[in-house]
Amino acid sequence: MSIAPTESGESPRVSQSTYLKTSFLEALAHELRGPSGVTLGALDELELALGEAAHAHASLFAMARRGVRRVLRTTDRLSRSAQLELSGVPSSFEEADLSLLVERAAREAELVEARRGVKLEITRPQEPVLLRVDANWLGAALAEVVAAALRAAKRSVLVELQQTSDSYRVIVCDDGPIASLPRLRRFEPSDDRRDAGLAFPLVKEVIDAHGGELSVKSGKTAGLLTVISLPAR
Repeated sequence: MSIAPTESGESPRVSQSTYLKTSFLEALAHELRGPSGVTLGALDELELALGEAAHAHASLFAMARRGVRRVLRTTDRLSRSAQLELSGVPSSFEEADLSLLVERAAREAELVEARRGVKLEITRPQEPVLLRVDANWLGAALAEVVAAALRAAKRSVLVELQQTSDSYRVIVCDDGPIASLPRLRRFEPSDDRRDAGLAFPLVKEVIDAHGGELSVKSGKTAGLLTVISLPAR
């Protein structure tokens, strides 16, 4: 983050609040990202060194990789939150296949949050659904929503891409217990210590940047129902 110098040539002091929400988050993400990458590499080497014997420990390797991927997802969330606070969502929109983007984001979330007994079901058109989006940011937002559903679910999570006359809708729902609605603004205090309050604010800003709408509400009998609507233009 660069700060323009004053007339005297000295850079003004950045407020502590701004620092904590931007540069500090970026630095923290960097500190976590390096060791996490090294750990994943070490796991790959260890599995290779064990050869056939590694199959007996497959569940432990999978558990270790999920743990490291969660740390890496946290680093990505910290870094993106800092960027949003500083300059907002980039506007590098290009034509992409929304159907494939939904599939990839959901599978990425499953790699991190997969749980025994919880099934992820994805319903989407097989033909391309072309739309101008920022695939990097929209993919991250979709993955956050699916990851939250997987963490809360008892047995199943449904991800569905629908097309209406003027929009595309990504619907994500889970069968977990009826939950309180997530925070949609960053850095708001909460009694829920399990929620750092960075995931859904990121989702909302990304959807807003795409001219879409985000709806999050408690399901009629269980879980959360999240609907992301994107204009079909």
